[in-house]
This record gives sequence, structure tokens and C-alpha cells, in this order.
Amino acid sequence: MVVHVDVVIVGAGLSGIGAASILKRDCPDKTLLILESRDSVGGTWDLFRYPGVRSDSDMSTLGYSFRPWRDSKALADGDAIRDYIRSTVADERLEPALRLNHRVVSASWSSANSLWTLTAVRTPPGSGEFTENNSQSETVTMTCSFLQVCSGYYRYDQGYTPKIAGLESFEGRVVHPQQWPADLDYAGSRVVVIGSGATAVTLVPSMAERAAHVTMLQRSPTYIASVSSVDRLADRLRGRMPERLAYALVRAKNIGFSQLTYQFARRRPEAMKGILRKAAAQRLPTDFAIDPNLTPTYEPWDQRLCAIPDGDLFSAIRRGKADIVTGQIDRVTPDGIDLVDGGHLDADVIVTATGLSLLYLGGMRLVVDGRDVEVSKTLAYKGMMLAGVPNMSMTIGYTNASWTLKADLVARYVARLLTFMDRRGYLSVTPRADSSVASGQLTPLIDLAAGYVRRSIRSLPKQGERTPWRLHQNYVRDFALLRTGRVTDSVRFGFAGERTPPGLERPSDGEQRVLLDRPGMATVSLDGRRIRYRVTGEGPAVLLLHGIGQSLDDWNDQHELLSARHTAYSLDLPGFAYSQRLPGRATLQRLASALPAFLDTLGVTQAIPVVGNSLGGAVAMQFAADHPDRVSALVLVDSAGFGSEVTLALRLLTVPLLGEALTRPRLGTARAAVRAVFGDPALATDTRIARAYRLSQRPGHSQTMLDIARDLGTLRGIRSSWRETLLSRIAAHDRPVMLMWGGRDRILPVSHLAAARAALPKAAVTVFADAGHMPQIESADEFASTVARFLDAV
Repeated sequence: MVVHVDVVIVGAGLSGIGAASILKRDCPDKTLLILESRDSVGGTWDLFRYPGVRSDSDMSTLGYSFRPWRDSKALADGDAIRDYIRSTVADERLEPALRLNHRVVSASWSSANSLWTLTAVRTPPGSGEFTENNSQSETVTMTCSFLQVCSGYYRYDQGYTPKIAGLESFEGRVVHPQQWPADLDYAGSRVVVIGSGATAVTLVPSMAERAAHVTMLQRSPTYIASVSSVDRLADRLRGRMPERLAYALVRAKNIGFSQLTYQFARRRPEAMKGILRKAAAQRLPTDFAIDPNLTPTYEPWDQRLCAIPDGDLFSAIRRGKADIVTGQIDRVTPDGIDLVDGGHLDADVIVTATGLSLLYLGGMRLVVDGRDVEVSKTLAYKGMMLAGVPNMSMTIGYTNASWTLKADLVARYVARLLTFMDRRGYLSVTPRADSSVASGQLTPLIDLAAGYVRRSIRSLPKQGERTPWRLHQNYVRDFALLRTGRVTDSVRFGFAGERTPPGLERPSDGEQRVLLDRPGMATVSLDGRRIRYRVTGEGPAVLLLHGIGQSLDDWNDQHELLSARHTAYSLDLPGFAYSQRLPGRATLQRLASALPAFLDTLGVTQAIPVVGNSLGGAVAMQFAADHPDRVSALVLVDSAGFGSEVTLALRLLTVPLLGEALTRPRLGTARAAVRAVFGDPALATDTRIARAYRLSQRPGHSQTMLDIARDLGTLRGIRSSWRETLLSRIAAHDRPVMLMWGGRDRILPVSHLAAARAALPKAAVTVFADAGHMPQIESADEFASTVARFLDAV
């Protein structure tokens, strides 16, 4: 069976666990799964196990906004960060949603039902990540309504190692930090670390503690800044004020400081160069050659600035345990590395800290309505979605600040967006870039001069020149855009059946759009007319019929509750909701006449019980009277057919012209109609109102409602002629009947129940005192158990 959830989050690292936690907090009713390709959570912080691995951002901003960082270290080591993530999983109770060893290889969107279908490869625990040669893997499929990709942007299975002449001749160990061997003993060894980025400046001082000597060999230098390993303000506030308040203050302080220093560096680069140079000179030996070893040719923050806690790299150099060499590699020899300038570096161990391999969206294939999405040709929306790709977000953190700051903003935006869609009944949201954006100047999404970005720049999405198509490396601007900005800018919201990507044809006739958003929903053709229906469960069949102006969605709760012991069938009666009208005028008898063919098509040929609400009750009785051999029992729920009194709104529909005017689509009319059917006003949710409003926009639905209202009633009320004839036919048949009514029904008041009991004196009776016109919704559990007991008895 294909599993369906509301949201699938790809990746169980810092971003994915944070996104799942925020989703559970902000959207507690959403179901979710977290798919992780590896066999443990933690992402980067579980993968990298090289000596000294640590954060290069302070933990008050790299940590989650909702979970204070309690350790005294501001720059934490990898083990502490991994424990922080795992503790979050436990405290937020995310374990049931985790699916480890699941690598998503493709995601396909269908506008017909507003769903993503994901194909993942599952490997056994302990077998490592999936590779094409892994014979133990199996393919699994699942669906979701929204896809959150939190897998970062680099490959986990391999890092980047450039071609280095003679590397294969080296007689010592060659390792890449991304695949650090647990058995590597470098104590007393001469180590050369090739690279100059964050990994290299972390490795050198850590390995220098045990190695005989460590050399950082760089082709070109990087800007390096010494930062304190502790946050003095955090230490002072800890224990003196509520933990969350202290954390928020420290977090705000560090966000502000990082933003100010970044802006200063970009606006006054020469001044920033001078500050960094002076700070390094104070910690390094007097004979250390700052030129060329710490003098990059680019401006500060063209590439990410490397942070070293308490100047540990400079301290290792000052102690004589490490040094920095700037030069080009000529070739690797059996005992070291020859340089182009004639120098030679002796080595027992070579560490190729040469960077990452970019892998956007975890390498998954992305398909929208049967067409492959060329990610490199798409535009990024707010730095977190893609133009033309519905219901998908991606998390790409900051390059000039903590990754989690942006991840947190994206996760909260997604939760806010989903809440907005639910309240209005939308099923899809698609960013749409107008022609002026697409034809303007476009640049790669990640505007960083780092080597790993330059190597894969052609595979990245593009960004435009202005908001919301421009990615800002600015937390304050992004906070305004994602936390407080509108979710409706430059997007198109839609319903099932609507194709959303630009360039794809959409049906112009609203009657062609079919909403299939629940398990078991499908369509069937009856005499060339499409009928929407739903089937769930196993066991004896039972047919559920809805009321006037309604749809099979009125039975969603009962589909779940009755399906444990029955096969529950429901349908949109012809002309209502997403079923097409029959030729000619709709009448009670014509609605009932469609049921035998409908059941035959689904293979239900035996007599079955029929449950009908409101108009559905009258249709059920007409079906039973015309085809007594097809109906074994009747459950009539607030059913039409017993009394003349009916709500004024339905009586007014019988008046020519006025009825047409009243059925014109209006949100206010839909709101009033939904509120009228429930005894509890809280059940008149935005989602139900939006659904009713959508149905009112379908011409066939409105016309069928008018036809039926005029067939069965007048301005004075429900006609007696058809009621008396039908009831006499039902009473003449010795068939089990149950009457169910809501005590607070304002559509067909409970006074109708007295007439029903008089007409059908042998019928069982149940009253739901606090329910309105739809007790199957308002008293769902009690309703289902009562129906189940009745059906068991018959």
C-alpha cells in the first residue's frame, strides 16, 4: 500500500529536524515523514568525523530558535551538535516520523490530484547509503501534499578531490575529510593538509596536538578571523534570567553583530583587511610571512570568512607545531609533495581538504505533470521555492551567517503558507515569474566565489534582480520577507485538476477539473458522464449519499470510521460537486436512477444498506422504492421526505430569477450556508467554507441545486405529493429502517422526526441532541458506532 502524508521532509540533519519540529509545533494536525538517506540523524554533523570538526558559527544562531543552546562553548564541536540534534528528535517526539536509509531518487507532481509521488531507495540498516551497485536496496513509493527538501547542497557520499599528479605514488595515507578513516593514527607523523577553507583551518590545529608537524598547503590564501570560543554575555545571563529570554537576547546580539561586520566588510573592504591583518599579526610569530600566506586576492566575503576559536591555528603556528605554505603543487612523490617553486614538503599523511561536490536537491529527479524540471533553468522564489514547481520548498542557508537562521525562516514560512492554504481550501501553490523577471539579468542562486560553487554553477537555479526573486544574504531583510511578508506575492494558488506550471495547458472549463484529494477517490463514466466517487475499507458494502448542494466530502469521517468493518462507497450525485449532470433537468427520480448503474460498474450487484443525509435520504428511499431488490436496509439521516417545513434559503431557490441570483458564487453566501448546517459554529471552518465556495463556482452544481429545489418544493415548503407517494411505497416493504436526527437541525427541524416515526413506526430512532443537520460530522464517532450496530443487527 502506498503511504500518504501531508508533508515529506527530505533530510534529517540540522535543517530537516528543525523543519519537522516547527511543522509539528505550528501545524499539529499535519502528518509528516522525514526521509534520511543515511542510517542516523545529524546530517553534516554525523557525516564529518575528522579531528576537531566544529561549527564556524556561534551556537546561539546555529542552534534552533525554539531550543536554547546550553553548552558554554559558543563554537561547538561536532559531537555536541550531533547530540543537540538527537535530543531535539527525542524531545519533539519525531522518532515515529523518521525513515532512515531512505534516499529519494525522484519526485513527480500531479496537478490532477495535487500530490507528489516520491520514489525512494531503501537500504538495510548498516549497509550504508544507496549506490547503484547496492544489490540489497529496494524501491518504495509514497505520496505527499507538500515536499520540503532539507538535504543541503553537497554530496554526502564523496567529496571533491582534484587531479593531483603522482598522488597514486604516495607511500603514506591519503584521506579526504568527508571519509575520515576511524583507524588513522597520525601521532608523530608529518601531515600535509591541502586546502585553505574552513575544514583545513579546523584540521590543522587539531591534528597538531598529536602529529609531529602539520603543514597547511594552500594554492591561495583565505581570510581568517580569530573569534572567542565562549560568549561572555551568554555566560553572564545564564541562570540570572529565564533561559529562553536569555537565549533570545544573545541570539539577537549575535545576529546583529554578524550583520554589522558583514556589511562593514562589503562596504569598507580595505578597512576590514587591515583589521584582520592586524589581529593575525598580534597572534603569530614576528617572522611569519603574512604576505602572501594571509593576503587573499579577493575582497572579504567574496568567499566565506574562516573563523578560528581563540586563534587556535595561529597558536599552533606560534608553537612550531604547524605552518602555512602558499604554493602550487608540481607533483606528489612517495615521501611528500614537490612544489612548482622547487620546494618540497615531507609527509607521512596527506589530507585532501579540497572541498565539496555540489548536489542540488539531493540529486533527485524532479518531474511536474510528466515533464522533467531542468533546475538550472528555473528561477528561485524567495530563495526557497522554484518557479513553476508547486508545493515544494528547499532550504539553502546563509553563506555569510549561520545556516540555521535561514533554515528557521524557511520552515516557519512553510508552516504559515500551509495554514493559509488550509484556511482557504487551496491545494497547491506555485511561484510564477512574470516575463520582466525572466527576461532580466539572471545570476546563479548562490552568489559565492568558492570553488565548490564555481565548479557546479551551471547546475544551480537562477535568481532575478529584485524581490522576491532575489536571494538576500541578509537576515533582517529575509525576516521581513519570510516571517512578516505576504504569502500571496507572485504565486498562484489552485485546486486539484489545475495544471500550474507555466506553458502547460489548463482546462478552460471548470467542469473538467476534478478534486481527488482523499485515498480511494476516483471517477467512473456512466453513459458518458463522469461521476466522482470514493471507496474505502473491506467487508460488507454500504452506500453513503449526501444532501442538496453538498458532496461526498460530507462522509469523510465516516469513511475512516466505517472502513474497519465495511466497504464504504460514496459518490457525488449526478450534477453535484465534481460529477457531471445527466442530460435534461435534474429530478429526484433521475438522481436515484443513476445508482444501479453506478453500483454495477463497481461490481456491487447484491442488496446493500444505504445511508442518506438530507436530500440523500430522499434519494435512498426513491432508490429502494424503484429497486427493492438492491436495498437491504435504510439509514435516513435528517432526511427530506417527511415534513413540509424547510429553511427559507431553500424555499427561495424555487422562485424564478431569484433562485438564479441566490446561487451566484459569493463567499458570504457560502459562509452562511455552511454555518446553517452545524449546531456547533466552530465546525464552520475556513476550509469548509472555501470548499462550499468552490462548489458554488461550478455551473453544473448550481443548476442541479436549482432543479432539485424546484422539483421537490415551492416557496411554501416541500411538496406533499411526492412525499406521500414515496413514503407509502417505503412503508409497504418490510425492510429495516433507522431514523437519525440532529436535535439542533435548522434545515429540516427535528419536528420532521415525528412525521417520520408516524410514517415508519417500525423504524429504529436515534437523536443526537447537540448536532445540527449533519450528525455524521458533528457526532462522528457516536454516529458510526450506532450505524455499525444497526447494520450488524440486520
